[in-house]
Amino acid sequence: MKLLITTPYLTVVGGTEIETLTTAQALANSGKFKKIEIFCPYKPNHENYLDLASNPKIKFSTYPAFFKNENVRKINRIFRITFNLKTSFLENTYWFIKRLRGFDYAYIFATTSQKYYLPLLNNFKRKNCLLKFTLVYEEESPEWKKKYLRTLKRIIVSNIHHMEFLTTTFQSNNVVVQDLTIANEKALLQSKTTRNFTFGILCRFSKEKRIEQAIRLVEKLNLNGKNATLIIQGDGDEKYFEELKEMIKSLHLNQSITLVKRNIPPAQTHLFYQNISFFLITSEFETGPLTGLEAMAAGVPVISYNVGAMKTRFKDHDFLIVNKFEEMYKMASQLIDLKKIEYQTLSNSIRQTYISQCSNTPKVEKLETLFFQK
Repeated sequence: MKLLITTPYLTVVGGTEIETLTTAQALANSGKFKKIEIFCPYKPNHENYLDLASNPKIKFSTYPAFFKNENVRKINRIFRITFNLKTSFLENTYWFIKRLRGFDYAYIFATTSQKYYLPLLNNFKRKNCLLKFTLVYEEESPEWKKKYLRTLKRIIVSNIHHMEFLTTTFQSNNVVVQDLTIANEKALLQSKTTRNFTFGILCRFSKEKRIEQAIRLVEKLNLNGKNATLIIQGDGDEKYFEELKEMIKSLHLNQSITLVKRNIPPAQTHLFYQNISFFLITSEFETGPLTGLEAMAAGVPVISYNVGAMKTRFKDHDFLIVNKFEEMYKMASQLIDLKKIEYQTLSNSIRQTYISQCSNTPKVEKLETLFFQK
């Protein structure tokens, strides 16, 4: 069987990009598909991903280079206006030809606000298409888009809240929950923490991550004699990064907080988690996040706001999920005071929860079932 996987971007090390490639690799390794093609509207940056999608069954594709030609784009716009098309004439033509190559199934990664995949749906059997929403914006969708999505085999989201929202919004029963798969699972499960830093955050530098709350947390803990440290690493918004640097400097926390504006290759994430005692998730909203699962696999306790799938993942350790800053402070203060044996017991329990409830293998098996279900 032949599988087409589509994703909006393959240019940075982000959660959607990692999940796209780890999913392709797992499905290729399973033996259920003889060929997997990963399509991205923009030319992929292979440098970051060769170690994630190395199976020879996997190949990459993108739109022809002439699609970017200005004259071609003008003609395309004229067609859209003249015939009142909701999608690109050129892209529809591309997917009509692509369909003739005989793909059995399509697995689409997108956010709820994106439309790049609609020309594909115009040409493929929608009952053979699965759509994974990697980010859900809780806003109303136009009726024509709802009609498209109701006809799909499955719509997949990462948490129960988003499933309930989309089921109601689309008035459809084809929405299911499927948590994320992680890269580097084996190394994470085998890693042992050296606890060089008290806390860690691994994320994109972006306002919705609310990293300043983690900085305030360290400030408050240290004012109360806890001697906490924090490492924050990732890429992203340069302006926000500079604002955080200034905040750390103004609070005289340069000796306590380390900022690193550099991505970690997905195959090396265990090197980050083994350096920290606790992982922080301070985001305003999330879908997963992927890093929450990585921390669990590494046996690193996570203190998280109640976002994304975190409450479901930590249902056996729900005391780690908080709603307010003061709750996060109290929990962090208690965890710092754990004795070595108490910390190790908690670490082992969290890793075992990952193995029994969140590991990659059953997720891939469930995904295969979703493809082949009648």
